[in-house]
Amino acid sequence: MSTDEGLQAACAEMPVRPHGKAGDALVYRFGGEGNDWCFVRLPYQYDPDGKPHPWILCNHGNGWVMDGTERKANWSEKTQYGVDTQNDGAYLHMDAPGYRRYSNPTIEAFLRAGYVVCGAQNDGDLLYGNDNCTRACASFYQHMVETYRVERKCFILGASNGFMTTVGAVRTLGADRVLGIIGQYPLCHLRHAFMHTHREGIKRAFGIASDDIAEFESKAEDADPCRAPVSGTEDDAVSKWPPTLLVWSSTDQVLPMEEHAVKYAALLRARGIAVDDIRVDQDGETCLHGSYKHFLPETFVSWCRTVRTRDAD
Repeated sequence: MSTDEGLQAACAEMPVRPHGKAGDALVYRFGGEGNDWCFVRLPYQYDPDGKPHPWILCNHGNGWVMDGTERKANWSEKTQYGVDTQNDGAYLHMDAPGYRRYSNPTIEAFLRAGYVVCGAQNDGDLLYGNDNCTRACASFYQHMVETYRVERKCFILGASNGFMTTVGAVRTLGADRVLGIIGQYPLCHLRHAFMHTHREGIKRAFGIASDDIAEFESKAEDADPCRAPVSGTEDDAVSKWPPTLLVWSSTDQVLPMEEHAVKYAALLRARGIAVDDIRVDQDGETCLHGSYKHFLPETFVSWCRTVRTRDAD
C-alpha cells in the first residue's frame, strides 16, 4: 500500500463532525476511540485567499483529562497548552465562568510568526502511538489542508507521549508531508516504557494481556521509535525523514531521558538524519517533566524557520 493509499484509508475511518466556534478557535470533533476534540488558532494576518501559511500541529501528552479546573488545564502553571470541551464545554464559550483560550507562549510565538497552530486531544493521548491516535492525527492533517489556507507540509510538535503520536503520524502521512518534528520531554522508547514506567497503559493501548515481553514484541514493538527510528519500504525513507528537534532534561522524574530523547537522537544521527537536541537543565538543577523550561518559543520558531529555508533551497 502506498503512502497516499494509507492516508486515504486512515482518513476514511475518521469522520469529521463540525462542532462549533469559540472566539477564533474553531473546534472539531473527530472520529476515533476518543472522539478526539481539536482546536485551530489562526494568526492575525490569516488570509483565506492569500499565500498559504506555514502551520504546526501539536500533540500533548498523558494526563490531559479535564475536570473544569485550571490545574487540570495546564501541564504546569506557566505552560498552559489549552483546554478541551469537558465540563459542559465551559472553556469553549467566552462568556462562561473560568473561560480559557487555547494558548501558551509557544502558541503565541508561532501565531506572531504567521503560523496556523492546531492541536488534537487524541483520547487524552493514552494510546502510545497505536493505530487509533496515529490515524486520528493523520485525519486531522487532512482536514487542515482541505479547510485552511496552509502549506502542504507542516510541522508536528509532540510532548511526552504525544511524541509517540507524532512519530506515528509521520509514518502514516509520509515524510514528504512533514517539514520537521519537535519533541518536548519525549516518550520515544516504547519497549523501555513497557518494561519500567508505563506498562499498564501500553498494555491497554495495544491489547496486551500479559506482562510477557514476547506479547509486547508481537503487538507493539513495530510502533517503537527506538526499534525503528524511521519506517517505510521505500529506499529513500531515511533521506526523507524530517529534521527533528528534541528538548529534554537529565533530571526528568517521569522518563529517564538517556533511554528516550538521548537514545533516539543517537539512533537518528546514526542513520544520517538531521537532529538537534537541547538539554534544558544544568548540572545540579532539577527540571521536572513538563516544566516551563521545556517550552522554548523563540527557539522553536527559529528552528522551524531554518528548516523551511533549507527545504526551499
